[in-house]
Amino acid sequence: MRKIILPAFFCVAIFVAGCGKIVAPEEPKSFGLAKAEFKITSEYLGILNSNVFVRHEVPARLEIDGRDRKVLVRYSGQTSLGQLKKSYTFAFADGQKFREHREYVLSAQNGDPTKLNSTIGFRAFRQAGLLAPEAEPAVVYVNGEYQGLYYLIEPIDADFFKIRNHRLGSLYEAFNGQKIGAHLSFAGGYDVRLGFESTGERPEFFGDLGHLIRTLDASTPENLPARLEPLLDVENYLRYLAVSVLLHNWDGYFNNFRLHLDPNTAKFQIIPWDVDNLLELHPRSRIEGANELSEKLLQVPAYRQRYRQILLELMDEKLTVARLDSLIDVTAAKIAPAYAADRLLTAAGTPLSQHAANVKQFIRDWYEKIRGDLVRLD
Repeated sequence: MRKIILPAFFCVAIFVAGCGKIVAPEEPKSFGLAKAEFKITSEYLGILNSNVFVRHEVPARLEIDGRDRKVLVRYSGQTSLGQLKKSYTFAFADGQKFREHREYVLSAQNGDPTKLNSTIGFRAFRQAGLLAPEAEPAVVYVNGEYQGLYYLIEPIDADFFKIRNHRLGSLYEAFNGQKIGAHLSFAGGYDVRLGFESTGERPEFFGDLGHLIRTLDASTPENLPARLEPLLDVENYLRYLAVSVLLHNWDGYFNNFRLHLDPNTAKFQIIPWDVDNLLELHPRSRIEGANELSEKLLQVPAYRQRYRQILLELMDEKLTVARLDSLIDVTAAKIAPAYAADRLLTAAGTPLSQHAANVKQFIRDWYEKIRGDLVRLD
């Protein structure tokens, strides 16, 4: 009898040990990055996924920065809503904040196969002296399943300005609604509500934006400075244009920017938003950029000369090839493990190291072209 029981005991022990390996969930990895873990009930997950395009909010638990909190989560963004990898916005249900914000964005950055652009782009805009969101790579899990490499991006809202000792004024979010885009001209009967959303201190109010556009439409190169400078921070815009041109931010001319009317100066400033489409060839990629405001400004000799100076300042001092190379290398090394584990990113077969090399060469070639095109600004 003992000969029979003893092997049975070992079989049971082996079975239990084996089951332990099967049922014990693997601890979600951070890959050395910020980690966001959503826990959503099957009922609410079903509601979330059946209301994708209306961005329906559902309650969830979120563990982030080592703390477990109650949140409301929704899908966000525009093009990412129709893709497998969706962006999220989460807001705290109990008045708490994350990094001094009531809500925050986890962006899939689907337009960027390299996952380098947000680091490069927002850093570059700050180097040029603009207000720009903070952004960092992060990994996302939903009910224990790895969703991939994302970016934690600071939203541009009242908290964004408060953190920077500013007050929220009129704020207009540019978007590419109905493929029309955000235009700064009323030509052809354009309606600003087709390309802008008013989310500032007076939601749904478009009066001051309309005044800016009417001024642009009615101005000539000779009288534009006197009429426009009381309404627009021209230096701010020329710096935005310069970074957008140097980094091929073609999606930031008619989309993906914010216009903020600063209550302290009574002037509009432009703030960059979603920069996942940087560093790719596009018909709008040229030294003059592409929109009605840029066209109007660059007809003025003094603005054209100042713009030329800013381009040289950035290429020769703040956004040099060497500095961008270093930023690309550091970022690529940081995100490499999470990138390698993201099945959607690796499906195309191009390793991150090759993406990084391609981006660096692209910047070299484009900077050379820009330097050759500077004569067009003389």
